[in-house]
Amino acid sequence: MGMMISTLRICGLTAALFCLSVHTAYAADEHVTVSGKPAVRVATYKDVAHFYERFEKFPAAARDGISLHFAGELLPDHELPSKARLVIHSKQGDIPLFFGTDRDMHFPRTAPLIAENPPILQTESIGHNVRTELSLRVEVPQGDRFTGVQARHWLTQINACIRDLTGVILSWFMPDAHRLKIDLAPGARFEAVTDGHATMLARNEGKDPITVMLRPQDYSEETIFRSTKPFVQVRVKIPGDAYLTFTPDR
Repeated sequence: MGMMISTLRICGLTAALFCLSVHTAYAADEHVTVSGKPAVRVATYKDVAHFYERFEKFPAAARDGISLHFAGELLPDHELPSKARLVIHSKQGDIPLFFGTDRDMHFPRTAPLIAENPPILQTESIGHNVRTELSLRVEVPQGDRFTGVQARHWLTQINACIRDLTGVILSWFMPDAHRLKIDLAPGARFEAVTDGHATMLARNEGKDPITVMLRPQDYSEETIFRSTKPFVQVRVKIPGDAYLTFTPDR
């Protein structure tokens, strides 16, 4: 199900997953002056808060140990999203959504901001869009390892969310979640250990984290997936394209 909002666009099956029903219309791009700088409105606070609220309506058991995150990039050159300086333009002052080299969006959720519903403005790199990838991050209790049983449980949780939102019949026509995205720390080795036999899956020889795709079903439930350093993060890959793009109001 594809769906468009004038301020935010979300692609692929994630639109069905979160069942968006928000529609707003504007005659033209809205240009605002913030501290002497030109800025464009790319969303409202509630446009983004809606995703977190919808996630919290998933069954409690299905989202236990799972949290919702948005990782951004500035298109077209995949630069750091902080270069666009997206801010919540509230009455109490501007609140940045991205900081420095951190690609995670930091979205404050408070009752006053919900009541105010301030605009979200792009104050730098006008003409370039910030695209964020929606991800469901899982808690890894041991930090540097997890089992095949745990991995299958995480996938089952996400599939339960899909069925809860779309119904059993519709879920038959939607792909299940099958893969994990493992972010390895610099210098880390990632391997699978089955019956005492270790198989190297990836090695990060760079200075930045790398992402490795893992299909747990290709290994037994007894397999232990371990890294020589704690994982940066472990995410469930959502079926389809899961992107949310901030674009100027039209």
